[in-house]
Amino acid sequence: MARQVRDSRLETREARLRLKARKEPYWRLVSEGIHLGYYRGDRGGIWHARVRTPDGKKYIKESLGQSDDFADANGKSVLTFSQALDHARKFAAKITHDDNLEDNKPYTVKLAVEDYLDDFRANGKKSLYPTETQINAHILPAFGDKLVSAITFRQLNAWKNKLATTNKRARSSKKFGEDQQYVSDLKNDPEYQRKRRATANRVITIMKALLNHAYNTNRVQTNETWKRLKPFQHVSEAQIRFLSEIEITRLLNACEPDFRSLVRGALLTGSRYGELTNLKVSDFSADNNSILVCQAKSGKARYIPLNDEGIAFFKHLSLGKNAKEYIFCRADGKKWMKNYQVRPLEAACQRAKISPTINFHILRHTYGSSLAMRGVPLQVIATVLGHADTRITHKHYAHLMPSYVADVIKQHLPNFGSTEKDNVLQIIRLKTG
Repeated sequence: MARQVRDSRLETREARLRLKARKEPYWRLVSEGIHLGYYRGDRGGIWHARVRTPDGKKYIKESLGQSDDFADANGKSVLTFSQALDHARKFAAKITHDDNLEDNKPYTVKLAVEDYLDDFRANGKKSLYPTETQINAHILPAFGDKLVSAITFRQLNAWKNKLATTNKRARSSKKFGEDQQYVSDLKNDPEYQRKRRATANRVITIMKALLNHAYNTNRVQTNETWKRLKPFQHVSEAQIRFLSEIEITRLLNACEPDFRSLVRGALLTGSRYGELTNLKVSDFSADNNSILVCQAKSGKARYIPLNDEGIAFFKHLSLGKNAKEYIFCRADGKKWMKNYQVRPLEAACQRAKISPTINFHILRHTYGSSLAMRGVPLQVIATVLGHADTRITHKHYAHLMPSYVADVIKQHLPNFGSTEKDNVLQIIRLKTG
């Protein structure tokens, strides 16, 4: 892998334009026997490579292309400093027949994605599927064939703005050959627009992570281009949706029996869908009345205490099963797989008249919200939900907790005069039919 090469005289066009024009290029050592040269002329600069032959007796020189002093780089005829380094190494590989100097194929975003995902899998990160989905939907179509070293800030910023203004992708099934559908903002809804910017921020985070991986593994020489790309501000304050007790009852009654068990399990434990569907009988302890979540999103196992209803519920589901069997199974006895919950939940919400339709994660929010509204400390809620610290817990549930501040204000704020009485009465609309 190529080591990182820096040169304050040559890295930026501003620095290069301060150099004096001369006949001999300004040379920078890349590695033993390989130099990158910059020729400063009156009408701009030209990049050169100088490579010592294998016998060590002479240098072979090559003109690589124009520098991006007055024109934007295109990775071919007009090159940035880092692109010129890539070209110099490739030229050296041809001269010395040493494939270890650098891969002969250009390092594109597609290759950077492959390297990033290989590292992702090797580290066992749990969010591989959604990460791949976002990359395939938003990053590869826009940048897949571009050289990482050729990406400009203008391109990244235009892509960022397009992400925030493109219609939301609706769920579709490749299995049934469904075309990709989109949901438009017909009502000019601020919440719709906030969600689009929040989604854009998540995609930007993935993009910067894979580009930084390329930089940290010395596949590109600088990360200055994407360091300047900032996420949208003030878009993460979502209004947390959770179900009322009446809605919970309606939803449970509207579910098919096998799916109803899964929904109840989520409400009783606050677990994610993937955590629930991977629970085995051995993960339920009747001795200490808890559930062990081994395959958590954070990678850390956690114990979830159960109330009396939860204890009875999991005892019932575990009855007659061996320790290695899954606690939650479909009606046909098979395991609940990825995304199998989506359509049953949509159908149950329609029957229960819950609008807008919720996703399975709302059941987790309902669990956390129910604890917060009953005064359970945020640290306790963070522990059972598996949050690394209380920041996320505070963001989602602090406003639901009994407010000490509000109680103090009510007790100590004086009266500023009584409200005058009148004969105006509130009109109450009676339900008919």
